[in-house]
Amino acid sequence: MTAGLTKAEVNSRFYNTVGGEVLFETEAQSYLHPLAVARLVAAYANVSGKRDLKILEIGANNCVFATSLLKLLTQLRVHNEAMVSKVEYFAVEYARRSLQAALLEYADGGFDEVKPGPAESPLVGSLTREGPPQLALYLVHAEANQFVAEGSGQFDFVILNELLDDLPCRAFFCDARGVKREFDARAEPDGKKWRVTIGADELEDESLAGMPPNTLTATSAESLSVVRGASALLESGGMLLVHDYGFVERYTEIAKYEPMPNVPEFVNLELPDVGEQPFPRSFFRIFGNEEANVVQITTDVNFAELTDELSGSGRVIILPHGNAKLASRSADQDQNQDHVRKGDGIFLSEFGTLGVGDDLSALLARLDAEQEALRDSFVREFLPNGASLYADLVFIKN
Repeated sequence: MTAGLTKAEVNSRFYNTVGGEVLFETEAQSYLHPLAVARLVAAYANVSGKRDLKILEIGANNCVFATSLLKLLTQLRVHNEAMVSKVEYFAVEYARRSLQAALLEYADGGFDEVKPGPAESPLVGSLTREGPPQLALYLVHAEANQFVAEGSGQFDFVILNELLDDLPCRAFFCDARGVKREFDARAEPDGKKWRVTIGADELEDESLAGMPPNTLTATSAESLSVVRGASALLESGGMLLVHDYGFVERYTEIAKYEPMPNVPEFVNLELPDVGEQPFPRSFFRIFGNEEANVVQITTDVNFAELTDELSGSGRVIILPHGNAKLASRSADQDQNQDHVRKGDGIFLSEFGTLGVGDDLSALLARLDAEQEALRDSFVREFLPNGASLYADLVFIKN
């Protein structure tokens, strides 16, 4: 493979340099994403009768999502829509500087007590409020797999917001002639610029024997390990929520990755010469911060292998997140018409409209039965040219 820094090495440098300054789309967008999660958490509490909840978020950045979710749960409690007495929220993040920024930013954010942790301790700090509901937000510095391997206790929810697309993976494609190749991205600093080189090498691998021509797949041992560990930390009936870009079929078409990707101006992208053969030029997404002179590399998540990992111990539902559907509703529509609607078939609406008295079990059963049709319909309407699907995996543990 090509020389240079790997995806893991590049991303480690990126987050340790600009952590606390970068927001994931799910955190930076409007309140609809944390609202959908808050209403799902409230429905879970109301149905289960649990009044004290424990939530774990891995890859919490500077806790924008965490604090939004806690505020929304508080509002739902005030309006008697969430019968929750206490919420303990563990925000785990690889970049310590992100958690340090959060501790400073939310010192005056409505918490009764803000307490820094011991120097160099994994606990960067805690923020608490008397309530109702009583809140405790713990800021924990740890690598994802390290935490799930060493973590103790059980959680009602584990949340992964665009974490897995950052983790190391192996990617493969099969060209029109049936030749299989493994390809990867390596990055090298070049003065004030960066050079990212995509390399591709032929290989023979029995596990890829059934791979059709003109398709792509990927696997991530690190992602599988995180998901496996996270599910082990769940209470029976608890939920794992994975929000990320990816594909749900085992092999996906190369065509949607053929267009040239957009890259930062300070990055030079080098691609192999493959002649007339299809090549997934944009599978590796490249971002960066020119001022800090760092780059980030992300890839689509293989939801099919996550499903294989989880389905033996619970139910797996994968829905379109739904931003495109909501954006398609014109701004001048009837103002009395709800923006999110029951039956939309997307994560933001199906869970964002949950209310007191709604049957969560029936909703999950319907979404489970209809998920493939809902995804196909969304892709046909909003991703006709084959762009990556921003999806939400909901796992309910047996």
